[in-house]
Amino acid sequence: MTDINFYVSKQEGIDNRLAIVFRLVNLALQRDLSVHIHTDSEQANQKVDNFLWSYDRASFIPHSIIDNEKENNCSVNISHNHEPLTNCDYLINLTDQRPEFFSRFLKVAEILDTSQETLTAGRKRYAFYRDRGYTLKYYQL
Repeated sequence: MTDINFYVSKQEGIDNRLAIVFRLVNLALQRDLSVHIHTDSEQANQKVDNFLWSYDRASFIPHSIIDNEKENNCSVNISHNHEPLTNCDYLINLTDQRPEFFSRFLKVAEILDTSQETLTAGRKRYAFYRDRGYTLKYYQL
């Protein structure tokens, strides 16, 4: 069964959420896990892409933006409209919705911040997972 972890930034804003993503991606790559970062738009894909390139100049994270027409063998993929069929180790969800394909993954990271909208949507997802018996952990960073 999929392990699901909620990571909540103590500060509001997408950059704080992306800093958490950066740390989680680095940890996943150290464990030789493939990562799929799920966003809600093409603009969000670009924001994640730019953040991964520029956040830490001493650390390089090879990654690729993919769309619903192609599968990519990169260890870290970013998409808003692609449902991965392979490399389903670690899903990082940056949206306010539960990805329908989440159960294909070994691990899921739900990334939240302190904004009311993000927290409310996160609580609904938490309840959904809890009510279905998933193992849940909560971290405030």
